[in-house]
Amino acid sequence: MNNRTNRIMKTYKILLALLIVCIGQMGAYVNAQLRERVYLQTDKQLYLAGELLWMKLYTTDMEGQLMSFSKIGYVELIHDSIPEVQVKLDIRDGSGSGWMELPAMLPSGYYRMIAYTRFMRNEGENAFFEKTICIVNPFNQNEPLYADESTVSFSLQPSERNVQAVDLSTDKQSYLKRNKGEIRLKGLPAENISLGISIAGTDPALVINTTISDWKKQLSPARETFTAERFLPEYEGAIIDGVLIDLATGNPAGNPQALNLLSFPGKEVQLFAGQADENGRITFYTQCVTGKQELVTTVIDPAAKKYRVDIQSPYAVHTSTEIPRFKPDSTWIAYLGRRNLAVQVTHAYTADSLSSIKETVPCSYLRPYNQFMLDDYTRFPNMEEVFIEFIMFARIRRTNEGRRFSMMTEGMVNYTNNILALFDNVPVTDHELLAGYNPLLIKTIDLHIGRYIFGGHLFDGMISFYSYNNDYPGITFGEGTQFYDYEGTQLYRYFYSPGYDATSVLSRLPDFRHTLLWEPSLQSNGQTELVIPFTTSDLSGSYTITVEGIGTNGTIVHANQVIEVE
Repeated sequence: MNNRTNRIMKTYKILLALLIVCIGQMGAYVNAQLRERVYLQTDKQLYLAGELLWMKLYTTDMEGQLMSFSKIGYVELIHDSIPEVQVKLDIRDGSGSGWMELPAMLPSGYYRMIAYTRFMRNEGENAFFEKTICIVNPFNQNEPLYADESTVSFSLQPSERNVQAVDLSTDKQSYLKRNKGEIRLKGLPAENISLGISIAGTDPALVINTTISDWKKQLSPARETFTAERFLPEYEGAIIDGVLIDLATGNPAGNPQALNLLSFPGKEVQLFAGQADENGRITFYTQCVTGKQELVTTVIDPAAKKYRVDIQSPYAVHTSTEIPRFKPDSTWIAYLGRRNLAVQVTHAYTADSLSSIKETVPCSYLRPYNQFMLDDYTRFPNMEEVFIEFIMFARIRRTNEGRRFSMMTEGMVNYTNNILALFDNVPVTDHELLAGYNPLLIKTIDLHIGRYIFGGHLFDGMISFYSYNNDYPGITFGEGTQFYDYEGTQLYRYFYSPGYDATSVLSRLPDFRHTLLWEPSLQSNGQTELVIPFTTSDLSGSYTITVEGIGTNGTIVHANQVIEVE
């Protein structure tokens, strides 16, 4: 290393040490001063196995005021203490929304919906939000249906304490099928209210309902002390925990010299570094990690020791809790049969509309200095010929350890071997794998000229190879590279609600929606009156309108009304 590089590394290490001290001080202050609470709203309380559950998560302080602190929310569907479904939600400005696809094989019964943030795990389970929902599996013929006097009924009247009086009305009391309607809210407080509104079929008395006003009454000053283990808040993006494992012993190992990289295969450079503490624990601070994708960890050790990184679950471990037995009344068999038919018809005829997902935007803004589209050039069957013929500012060198890629330094003065090689955004420690790779499978080669620092390690450039489908075909990575199926925060899913006009209202396509409206992202922006449109479906019967919301000053909004579809 030259003197300038040494100065850069020393400056970086000093800044890193100062940053660690600041984070530690901030963590101590946050632990002493701040507590988070969450409330989870769902579109209804009774579901059928295989149905779609819609939800909205609010994050507040101990006074119930919306708080924009944690950016990731965790929601779990729990049977006793065993998670059946786990999802992560993006939280912005104190709220986030998402959905669950309830597995078709879930047995009938009551289930726990548990919601929390990573930071709340410092206080333990007592700080988590929990509500009970009911799931019925009509395919299981062995489950008895009989009355249960202990079942708590579904109440449509909100508690009066801590609740803003809001006038909820509709343009009609009863509607025809495939009819347009309007919800009218009057008397909203002048502050900005984050609202969640649903219209769903009124269910029988099978559900234990927790309203937002009930939750607000239970808020009290924090008495719990934080646990010995510290969970830093995710105030920028997902924090992914791992453990560095020594492959020679199979035990956790602390190695501050090793470079631990985490990446997501694809067509964008999305790379994060973490350092192991003395116990081998690694923390990766990530951003913009959404949807189901592949996660890769790679360990680069200067001493050439063999390590791997084991990724840890971000979800809490739950204790067993007694919940009521599921004993629906046998008189509801006909009702549940109609619900089951509606679910099957909806999935059969509108599956594409139900699964419509908003496209994501690229998360990486790192642009290459040079990009070579190999199909624009004469194709060669040998990687060395490709670099000799038309890859400028980079070449393949032969060393005692095998072939390695080298690139021009930032000043375009000389070549350096100190570069990071990526294949479909997977770090490649052994350059020989790519130097001997079939170039006909490569679509693009990108050169990133300049200095890049990851976890205290300086690289004088990066070279990225991309295959046609970004699936690194026909290559075997080393022992230090681990692959995981990873689920980030949920992508935005559109709620399906057809807008009927004079022509479409005559369509023969069945509309058996049980939830007519789900609007989780409505902001009042200080308006005292709002009008929300909706359309009815082909299912007649009673429907319950539920309005819940939290204001920036902690004001709670909660109202219900029943309408009829004839």
